[in-house]
Amino acid sequence: MWQYQRSRVMLAAFLLLSFVTVYHLLPRTPESSDLFSSKDSSSISTVKRPKNPKLHLLLPTTSGDVNLCKTILSAKALGYPEPVILGWGGKFDTWYLIAGGSHVAKISRVLEYLESLGPEQDDELVLMMDAFDIWFQLPPETLIERYYSINERANVRIQKHMGKAAEIEGIKQTIIFGAGKRCAPNQPQTVACYAVPNSPVSDDIYGGNTDTIMGRNRWTSHRQRYINSGYIIGPAKDMRVMFKKAWEKVQSWPHVDEYDNGSGESGFMHHGSDQAAFAKMFGEQQIQREVLRRRHASTWTTKLTQEPSVLKIEGTEVGDILNPPFTHEPMEYVEGEIYEFGIGMDYSSDLGHQTMNSGWDAAWLRYDDPEDVFLNKTRKGRNDFDCKYRGDFKIPADMRLYDERDFLPEGRRWEQVNLYTHICMGTIPVMAHYNGDKKERERQWPQFWVQQYGKWIVENTEQYGGGRIGASIWKKDEQAQFMGWDTLCPAEYSKELYRGDNLALVS
Repeated sequence: MWQYQRSRVMLAAFLLLSFVTVYHLLPRTPESSDLFSSKDSSSISTVKRPKNPKLHLLLPTTSGDVNLCKTILSAKALGYPEPVILGWGGKFDTWYLIAGGSHVAKISRVLEYLESLGPEQDDELVLMMDAFDIWFQLPPETLIERYYSINERANVRIQKHMGKAAEIEGIKQTIIFGAGKRCAPNQPQTVACYAVPNSPVSDDIYGGNTDTIMGRNRWTSHRQRYINSGYIIGPAKDMRVMFKKAWEKVQSWPHVDEYDNGSGESGFMHHGSDQAAFAKMFGEQQIQREVLRRRHASTWTTKLTQEPSVLKIEGTEVGDILNPPFTHEPMEYVEGEIYEFGIGMDYSSDLGHQTMNSGWDAAWLRYDDPEDVFLNKTRKGRNDFDCKYRGDFKIPADMRLYDERDFLPEGRRWEQVNLYTHICMGTIPVMAHYNGDKKERERQWPQFWVQQYGKWIVENTEQYGGGRIGASIWKKDEQAQFMGWDTLCPAEYSKELYRGDNLALVS
């Protein structure tokens, strides 16, 4: 009898230990503090970073435009380093490439710049961004703080998911891309799309419509998880390796992909999309990570640490990303080949918000408004398919790392100016990226305090933040040349740049 009871006790203890072990191995949705730290009004990341990190701001463009001036003006107003323009005056007229080849030239020109930097600059941060449709609304201190914070949270998730493989293989995130809701221009049956991991953002962000085709269009209710190359930030050394690989890809791609679905649309992808190249690299990176995760995992734990929720692409379940059940582009993992680039996503729009399929997710808000007025603004022009506000009505701690009265007009605080806010995430992005309806750049410009205050900034640039306003024109093997504001932004742009509207500062 005693032996029977002893056996039962030992069995119970074994089962309890097994349960605890399995529980800790099972993938879990990351805690909210892991996902939305920038909206937390009191948290600051503790991750180590350089004492005074240098930032390079790169703008690839061949010519000027009033929207380039808006980007430069916002950068000057917020205290960013002088922009470096790449590709100025270049001629891109290859008939079979998108925009004559100017899109893939973003890769080659950025690579040339990165290769010009010395090894002592390897740890300096490089931000490459679209020149015509992004505005800064928060200063570089917040950008840099969030860069490190996003990577810190991502590396916790990587460690949880990959276990000992992460440390053995040295896998960590160092490069951040903007995140979008649609895998494009790549086709869904390709590695670039089906291998992309789920977003860590709450799976009820759009209620029961989340990740379904129910919405304003078939993508608006999706969580952001796909590569958008409108902005990319990372250390010079890692960016150099990634851009070199991307350039090799675009030079070797065929006219039409071998696994094209028969429409021939992959020809568009191979005809000059920089985003398609980076998306393919991200998908390949995820395939490699899964191969390595399984290699270093014991047999009985292998399945326990797979994707925490069902992975789908365009509503179709992917299952095992190493062998999806549908017709797909396979990937053969080759030993010694580089697939790991430390690429990750700005899932929560801490750095920027892409308006493509997402324009209704954001609004210009005043944080000194009463809550009922504030919430009414979040509902204006929106319907039941759209998300509800998920913030805490407060300015986050990483916007208190400096005294904003030093650069905001009339010595104002953040609460006293309009701030572009991602309603669904409750975050205030560093940048607004108008890659959707381009007309919104004109419609929303009056909402931004820089518009009303812009002329004063230009005329008093030496007093306002010091220095000059313009951009450095950089070309390989040539001395960089400064191009001033009056040359970049001639008088005919003034009507759009300085409208005189005061919508952003009305009390």
